[in-house]
Amino acid sequence: MAPSNYIGQRLSYDGNLCTVRYVGEVRGTKGGWLGVEWDDPTRGKHSGEHGGVNYFECLRKECAPGSFVRPNRPVDPPRDFVEALRQKYASEVNGHVRDLVGAAVTAPRQQEEQSIRISGKEVEEVGFDKIREQLANLHELRIVILDGLCVARPLSRKTSPAVEGSEDALDTADDIRTTCPKIAELDLSRNLFEEWREVVSICRQLNNLSSLKVDGNRFRDPTLSPEENARYDHLARRIQTLSLDDTLMSWQDISGLTSAFSNLTSLTASRNGLVCLRGDSLPTTLSSLTLEDNDFKALGDLRPLTALASLQKLLLKNNAISKINEASTNEDASLPVFPSTLAYVDLSHNIIDTWSFIDQLHDVFPGMTSLRVSHNPLYQNLRSADDKPLSVDDGYMLTLARLSRLKTLNYSPITPKERLNAETYYLSQIAKELSLSSEDKTLEILSRHRRYAELCAEYGEPTIQRTTAQSIDPNSLAARLMKLNFLLHGTAAAKAASAASSSFSIEVPKRFTAYTVLGLVGKQLGLPPIKLRLVWETGEWDPPAKDQLAVDELWDSDDEIEDEIVRGKRERKGVPREVEIVGGTRSISTWVDGSEADIRVEMK
Repeated sequence: MAPSNYIGQRLSYDGNLCTVRYVGEVRGTKGGWLGVEWDDPTRGKHSGEHGGVNYFECLRKECAPGSFVRPNRPVDPPRDFVEALRQKYASEVNGHVRDLVGAAVTAPRQQEEQSIRISGKEVEEVGFDKIREQLANLHELRIVILDGLCVARPLSRKTSPAVEGSEDALDTADDIRTTCPKIAELDLSRNLFEEWREVVSICRQLNNLSSLKVDGNRFRDPTLSPEENARYDHLARRIQTLSLDDTLMSWQDISGLTSAFSNLTSLTASRNGLVCLRGDSLPTTLSSLTLEDNDFKALGDLRPLTALASLQKLLLKNNAISKINEASTNEDASLPVFPSTLAYVDLSHNIIDTWSFIDQLHDVFPGMTSLRVSHNPLYQNLRSADDKPLSVDDGYMLTLARLSRLKTLNYSPITPKERLNAETYYLSQIAKELSLSSEDKTLEILSRHRRYAELCAEYGEPTIQRTTAQSIDPNSLAARLMKLNFLLHGTAAAKAASAASSSFSIEVPKRFTAYTVLGLVGKQLGLPPIKLRLVWETGEWDPPAKDQLAVDELWDSDDEIEDEIVRGKRERKGVPREVEIVGGTRSISTWVDGSEADIRVEMK
């Protein structure tokens, strides 16, 4: 057994990183073994158990990332920081220069005749020599990426002027500062660091460093002593962006490590198997927090984050969130309320499956104006109140109608017209649900639609026509058809090929899309469907706008020539309510109500 092997040691075999979890013998075999947990869990064979004996435990519990390897198996040699830097940025240009010199001696034109092919197509390489030369100037580098290069800081002690193995050896080293002092963004992901102080010993030499990534490392000790924290305080104040993805650190370790970063504004801690945040929070200076690909099941699991007074962006993609409060919490418990500064929330790729969750989002995120909520089960099998299938776009329309303060949904800005269409559509769906239920169910139904009173005040209360026993059998053919009465208006009547009549009617299945109906109308009239505009005349009236009322109040004697009857009708009814049917994959039954509709045809 090699004396250098120990628990927590980081090793690399053929580019595959692992952590030593066990050193010793395995029953039923000869010789010593190393029990390792692979960073790539697909390489594992078990979870640390062999022959009924549990030799070690892995940090990943949901899979089997463990294996046994012999201690004498060759490992990839570790590198110090400067060696890895030169290997990444300087070796390529040196090798390129040697190739050019050799080509010039043996075959001057051979280099020019060589071609680069991508997918079978010849491409020309332009400007890459200049880029290589710029990158090779290590002293000027500002963005450095050294991921997966087996970097381990203790090797720098070999070049340190201090006594090897002393505590001050890393603190007195000046190798990085003299080689690349201008680094502002540094990526040290997927390397062989075992202690957080190794990373700190690198960063302390970089006075311009503001962004640090250490994704995919496994820190045996992620802490610093109080003396070390005081010594490196100037470094912690410089870092504004920190990424700890796939480090498998606990929430306590993450919050403890970041507590030293007094000016941290952006933190990423995805793929760490986090389930519930308890105890200390994060620096209150944070404005952006990414916790994707973890195991949160409720927004209540994130309660410590409600103390982040400067938080503006929260990314929770690919978790298992389906509830507001955690399962162990009483249903009447208070909701977690995030600061009003939080404007953007990403809840995509979770398991949200109820509208009640959507309705409460403004309670939990009172400042939210942008939301991403795509790829949730809620939108996969939506049905209307009368049990008609709804598309995903219909679901998104209902989402923005339920959330009055949203300005962006799934990266798409919400225009005033889209909000108008969504809210009137949502109101019509509520009315349809009420009409299909008895009166004693009214309060129960309205309790599920918190914006009903607000929408009625905005657009007028819809007419509720409850079904009777004499209603059409919903399983009959008649129930699946809709009669559409089309009236040609303006230039549409003049340009129509069949101008014998200014109106016509057709019966179509309710499942027909708006695109299909446009095509039928275009074929009937001999006009391109793309140039037609369909407007459903609902027969209902909205109160006149305030500015229109103000105009009516400006009266003079010439107004007396206006017909009093016409003016009286306008004052009583207001503005006719119309809905434009936009071409798309939505079924026509989701645009209009009932089994018959009057639709005006216009030219765009």
